[in-house]
Amino acid sequence: MKLSIDDLVFLKSELNNTRIMNEEDLVYIKASHPQLYFATQLKKDEGVSLFPNNSWVYTLENKNLNEFICNKFEEPIDNLYIMHRLIYGENGYAKKHKDRFTTHKTVSILLSSDFTGGEMYINDKNVSLKNEGDYVVFNGGKESHEVKKITSGERDVLIIWFSKKKAKFSII
Repeated sequence: MKLSIDDLVFLKSELNNTRIMNEEDLVYIKASHPQLYFATQLKKDEGVSLFPNNSWVYTLENKNLNEFICNKFEEPIDNLYIMHRLIYGENGYAKKHKDRFTTHKTVSILLSSDFTGGEMYINDKNVSLKNEGDYVVFNGGKESHEVKKITSGERDVLIIWFSKKKAKFSII
């Protein structure tokens, strides 16, 4: 699937106008989402499966962005859980994993196309995300997924999680 050019331009513009979580905000994520927290800190250990060169989590304070995303992916606003961005540089990758929390929909939107390698697999099947605006929707809590090593360039991706369970923290 692919976003239209207008949708991609709007998405990128709104992301630029959305506050990124700071260390204080991330404290709430650390206990319930260690993969995400440690990826934002770029700390590597055996329990971490994400190896980006850069990573951050957006707050859910941008009403225009939230409404756009929820309308685009046919979800009520209350189900929007977390939006995070991962930039994988050369040798960056994500080990095969399932997300550690209850989610019913994961959206992965490619924001760049100037890289080689970095193929995404869901349930051991290659998902074709090669061009800016390409996206896939799946259940990251139930389906295993991974990103192979980047061999050149940067793979920039926005990950959106929707959950029907209430978060243990408020990031709005």
